[in-house]
Amino acid sequence: MIERKPIVINYRPGQGYWLIGGLVFVVMVSLFSGRYWGSRVFDEQMREKVGLEVRAAELEAQLTQSNRDLSRIKLSAEVDAVALENTRQEMIGLQRKMYRRGEELKLYQELLQDNNQPKGLSVSDFNLVALDDGRFKYRWVARQKTVKMQTLSIYSHMWVLGTQNGESVSLGLESLDDQVKKQPAKLEFKYFSINQGIVELPEGFEPEQVRVTLRYTWMKEAQSDQKFNWELEE
Repeated sequence: MIERKPIVINYRPGQGYWLIGGLVFVVMVSLFSGRYWGSRVFDEQMREKVGLEVRAAELEAQLTQSNRDLSRIKLSAEVDAVALENTRQEMIGLQRKMYRRGEELKLYQELLQDNNQPKGLSVSDFNLVALDDGRFKYRWVARQKTVKMQTLSIYSHMWVLGTQNGESVSLGLESLDDQVKKQPAKLEFKYFSINQGIVELPEGFEPEQVRVTLRYTWMKEAQSDQKFNWELEE
C-alpha cells in the first residue's frame, strides 16, 4: 500500500497581496497593450479609409469626365451622322438635277434637230413603267414649236382609256394619281415640259390607251390631242 505524504504550504501574510498585485499588473499591461494595439490598428484603418475615399473621389471624377467625353463623342457622332445624311441628300439632289439637266439637254438637241416636229403643241417621249407595288409610273413631254418662242401657259388633260366589266371606261388622271387634285393642269414652259407621276388603276380595269390633250389657256379647243398605247417599258 502506497503511503501518502502530506504537502505543507507555509502561509505568509504578504503573499496574497503580491499575487493580487501581479494579477493587477498583468491586467493593466494587457489593457494598455490592447489600447496601444487598437490605437495603431485604428489609425492604420483610418489612413486606409482616407486613402480609399480619396481614390473613390478620383475615380468618381474620372467617371464624370468619361461620361462628359462620351456625351461629347455621342453628340459629335450624331452631328456627323446628320451632316453625312445632309450630304447624302444633297448628292441625291445633285444627281437628280444632273439627270434632269441631261434630259433637258437631250430634249433641246432633239428640238433643234427635229425638223419634222409639228408646229404648235405636241406630246412626245411617252412611256410607262410597272412598279413592284402594282402601280405604274408614267412620263411624257409637252413641246411647242412656234416662230417666236416664248414662255406660255398651257392646259394639259390626261385620261387612261380601257374597259371595266365589259364596258369602255375613260378615267381622268385626277382619279388615278394622288398628286393630281384636278384637271386640266396648268403648265408654263418655253420649249418643253417634262410631266411624270404614278397612277394606281382600280381593280378589274383593263387599260388600253392613254390620251393627252394640250391647249393654250386663251383657247377653248385643244391644239394637240394624242393617244398612246398602254405598253410597258422593259
